[in-house]
Amino acid sequence: MIIQSNSALINFCKLALKKKILYIDTEFDRRNTYFSRLSYISIYDGKKYSIIDALALKNLEPLSKVISNKKILKVLHGSHQDLEIFKNLKILTQPIFDTQIAAQFCGYEQPISYANAVLKVCKVNLDKNLQNFDWLKRPANKKIIEYLKNDVKFLKKLHIHFEKILKKNKNIKFFNEEMNNINFQSNILSTSVIRKKFNNESISLNTFQELLKIREKFAKQKNIPKNWIFKDESILNIIKNNKYNDIIKNKNLSHDEKKEVIDKFKKIRLIKQKKPTNRNIIEMIKIIRSEISKKYKISEQLISNNNDTKIYIENFIKKRGLWREKIFYKITDRLIKYKLQVKIKNNNFIFN
Repeated sequence: MIIQSNSALINFCKLALKKKILYIDTEFDRRNTYFSRLSYISIYDGKKYSIIDALALKNLEPLSKVISNKKILKVLHGSHQDLEIFKNLKILTQPIFDTQIAAQFCGYEQPISYANAVLKVCKVNLDKNLQNFDWLKRPANKKIIEYLKNDVKFLKKLHIHFEKILKKNKNIKFFNEEMNNINFQSNILSTSVIRKKFNNESISLNTFQELLKIREKFAKQKNIPKNWIFKDESILNIIKNNKYNDIIKNKNLSHDEKKEVIDKFKKIRLIKQKKPTNRNIIEMIKIIRSEISKKYKISEQLISNNNDTKIYIENFIKKRGLWREKIFYKITDRLIKYKLQVKIKNNNFIFN
């Protein structure tokens, strides 16, 4: 069923409010904007499929009562962008079961795509040829409708599969905590490109954050992609060479805005580290992370990726989560304070 009128949406929401679980996915476009433009919302209630045409509707407010209802579990896969869209619509999404994150609490190291999860768990090979489709195009043909249905069709099986493993490996409590915090946004803006290339040079996290925040501010104000202000790949080159030609020529910025961006770049200084971070500590933290990952069958990347670890060592800023504090940071804190004893027993590390 395709919902293209407010009356049809109201009728759908009345029925949806009676459900305990809904399986949800969104399609959107953000190629030329900062904020995603919502196109379709696919919802499966375990028996029936509903496709909400967001472009055809003037008001999605009736849906907010469904999405924010605390008595209805919302199951999504890789929910980050979906939640961002709902947040921009002033809809808080809770409670949530993200099957992609659940997979990482079940031993999958990297975030697994929906298509690969469906292939591994449901033994179905999904056609993803429409993955880069222009979702602002109308009308929707049978192929598009089938694609939208498939994006939620297998979430029920994934949910049952991963929840069963989470209970078996006793990670369900950790996972639920992660889901409770999923709407929380870190105060640290990051770009993996820049932090991987500094080697023995460093910059103040505060000045680097100021630079990223000014980009975020202008991108939001103008509703344009962040890389239209300046690209991640160009940051290091600008800092090292003090060449601002790309910013000066940028037609998306006013004269004063260009000056503000350039001023933020000029505040940044690359500093040769007098005392480089002890490589032994870095390697030891990686070993601890690996051992914790094996013990609890939780993805290393989910516990703390290399960028998280670098920020933690240099600034003592930890990735959010009491479960991380309990199984990981409680040990690494002692390592940094040189109060950790390590033993090897039966080819396993024991941390005291």
